[in-house]
Amino acid sequence: MPIVSMSLDEKTLRELDGLSGQLGFAGRSEALRAGVKKLVSENRELSRLSGKMKAVLLLVHGKEAEERATSFKHSYDDIVSTQVHTDLKEGKCLEIFVLEGEAGRIKEMVGQAQTNRKIDYCRLVVP
Repeated sequence: MPIVSMSLDEKTLRELDGLSGQLGFAGRSEALRAGVKKLVSENRELSRLSGKMKAVLLLVHGKEAEERATSFKHSYDDIVSTQVHTDLKEGKCLEIFVLEGEAGRIKEMVGQAQTNRKIDYCRLVVP
């Protein structure tokens, strides 16, 4: 099996170690493999979406990125029918976007959110 190296900040490494133990993984590599498999599976599901559709996009970000999240939303005004913002604990915010439009445009928005370092959590829910 090929070996892949990666860098993690101390906080993420502690979280990975805690999660590995909590979920019963044999070690970091097993936990990371499970995470990669989940990401690949979610991307496969996303790539199958087509046509006009409705979906809900959940984002969590730090309070310091609130302005950037609003700007992000405006880039997709054509598919965002509703946005709900709420403050969570520890300086985090939750954005709930109700989306309606072409799957390609929704996939584009999800891709932008997933690759944005200011977004801590991104999940697309398709009914």
